[in-house]
Amino acid sequence: MNTKICNAIRDIGEQLTTDNSYGKYDDLECDLAKGIIPRGLIYEDENRDTNGLGCAMVGLNPGKASKKERAFFKSEPLSYERFCLYWRENILQYPYYKRLRKLADEIELKGPILWTELVKCQSKINGQLSVQTIRDDINKYLFKELENIPDNWPLFGIGNKAFEILSFRFPNRLILGVPHPTGSYGLFPKLFENQKLRQDIYNYIQGVIKSGEKIAVMLNGKQ
Repeated sequence: MNTKICNAIRDIGEQLTTDNSYGKYDDLECDLAKGIIPRGLIYEDENRDTNGLGCAMVGLNPGKASKKERAFFKSEPLSYERFCLYWRENILQYPYYKRLRKLADEIELKGPILWTELVKCQSKINGQLSVQTIRDDINKYLFKELENIPDNWPLFGIGNKAFEILSFRFPNRLILGVPHPTGSYGLFPKLFENQKLRQDIYNYIQGVIKSGEKIAVMLNGKQ
């Protein structure tokens, strides 16, 4: 376990989980009393090689909280520790995480994974966020989070928006863009369930990582 990274992410998470300032944004839903909380920040090192090369997975923002999730966060005093507990027991094996974790493993990124989002609160309309909302949130949380992980960890932008923002902000890091793993257009399965195409992509990524190139590339099967 990298105690320094764990502590840094925990400190950010403790501020984030009870941050009711999200309620001022017209495009977001945030109501701590109803269990609709800022969330999505997890440092996963259990069952990972803590000495191995890790990565960060950056999505757009969390989906809608389920009825079960809202009830859980209403039931006791809210804390980041309780969020992490709920994530491990209920969300860890969601397809979004399983598919991206498998991708990381198969390209030899077997170290810890930092899971995070551009915006840490659910939107009123899925996938619709204003430029100002994103601008405020990435400067308040995301950039601070990513500064606490090693420079050689690749950053994955999940979807075009996350990929573009990471590419512009971190010119000295490897940025890899991938389609949303559970997106309605099914682009992720088309890339990674075709055996030959998947192997071509994995070989390409492994080559880039080993070369130390600091490039930004969207993985679309045309490498």
